[in-house]
Amino acid sequence: MTTKPKFKEPEMVNIIHPKPKKSMTITMVHLPKGTFMFGEGSGAKKVNIDDEFEIGKYPVTFDEYDAYCEDKNIEKPDDRGWGRGKRPVINVSWHDAQAYCKWLSDKTNKEYRLPTEAEWEYACRAGKNTKWSFGDDEKELGRYAWYDKNSYDLGSSNEDYGTHPVGEKLANPWGLHDMHGNVWEWCEDWYDKDKKRKVLRGGSWVDDASFSRSAYRVNWYPTIRNIDGGFRLLRTLP
Repeated sequence: MTTKPKFKEPEMVNIIHPKPKKSMTITMVHLPKGTFMFGEGSGAKKVNIDDEFEIGKYPVTFDEYDAYCEDKNIEKPDDRGWGRGKRPVINVSWHDAQAYCKWLSDKTNKEYRLPTEAEWEYACRAGKNTKWSFGDDEKELGRYAWYDKNSYDLGSSNEDYGTHPVGEKLANPWGLHDMHGNVWEWCEDWYDKDKKRKVLRGGSWVDDASFSRSAYRVNWYPTIRNIDGGFRLLRTLP
């Protein structure tokens, strides 16, 4: 890796409806092209990322997704009573995420989409070949991620049960927050050849530490909406 990520100024997106006119900001990080080891163990393989791209500094939040719902006059996803605002949006399907990307692309005349599985892992690893972007020591995970030990295991009566506002934990070496834990993130790819289920990455507030490893992958049907599932934006560059 010869170049470093470039931090972009937040972009303001104007929301026409409902009145009065609203706006929101989206913060992206510019990542260089490069080569990395995709996966882990005996299944790891070298993958080239041939083009630079920008990826969300945080998962998409309720603030950002609610603006889309208001603009399109559609029902907002349930927050389970944990709060909206800067918490990552949950209860969104892969199809919902695709619709949001199309809406944002139309609003900005820029191409937003979900990251491929390889792009997501490349961004998560941030140049590292360890279990997590910060290393291999699970004891450090709580500084970077919301996962079962500091969220789910506390029980529903505890204020830390559930999702948490994005950016509260440390970023990875490339400045990306919540790549480990908080919510699973939809990727563009099919999980396998039967093309019935889509890939998600990153782990969540419900799951144990192993699920938040950089290489760990799960699959859901693209119609599923879960209390621990969200997504992160990628923007292709001209």
